[in-house]
Amino acid sequence: MRFLPSRSRPIPADLERRARSGLALFEAGQYAAAERAWRTLFADCERQLGPAHPETLRTLDRWGSALFRLRRLGESAQRHREAHHRAAAGLGAGDPVTLVYAYNLGCALVVMHQWGEGLPLLEDTLRRQRRRLGQDHPQTLATAKTLGVSLFMAGDAGAALDLLRSSYERAARAFGPDDPLTRDIGENLRVALRNTRTY
Repeated sequence: MRFLPSRSRPIPADLERRARSGLALFEAGQYAAAERAWRTLFADCERQLGPAHPETLRTLDRWGSALFRLRRLGESAQRHREAHHRAAAGLGAGDPVTLVYAYNLGCALVVMHQWGEGLPLLEDTLRRQRRRLGQDHPQTLATAKTLGVSLFMAGDAGAALDLLRSSYERAARAFGPDDPLTRDIGENLRVALRNTRTY
């Protein structure tokens, strides 16, 4: 899952404090507590700030991420879907914020093996990121990696290997072979190669 950086627009102090607390719980691996914190915070953000406020959408998406970690995947997808829908309506489908939510929804869907929806969503997200952020942006490359792994799991080894190989080469050129993202893509490429007859 992917999180957005902290917002620039101020929010009420109590909501700000609770947002920090929820994120600290999540980062400490206390996913059940984070889920409860973000569930109640979302209701208060929606009431006090409105359904389309950036903090409301961010909290909704983070709630989905906590549910994902708890393996409550259907509920996770629902929260990410709603965050993505609201962001697309307010910001546009190609806005970087919307693309973060699209990626998180895509992750939840492919983990549930809902290939018919998850793969096209990740493909669309990758196309939009390439146009908006550039081919070598870390978010673009991370989406390419996730899509490559998902294509492999769905049975399209050829497309998966092509995408993972090209993504690894781009990451290595842009960030170097020892960068964590480059190494992550490379490891997924090696696993895919090991599990096919194509070398």
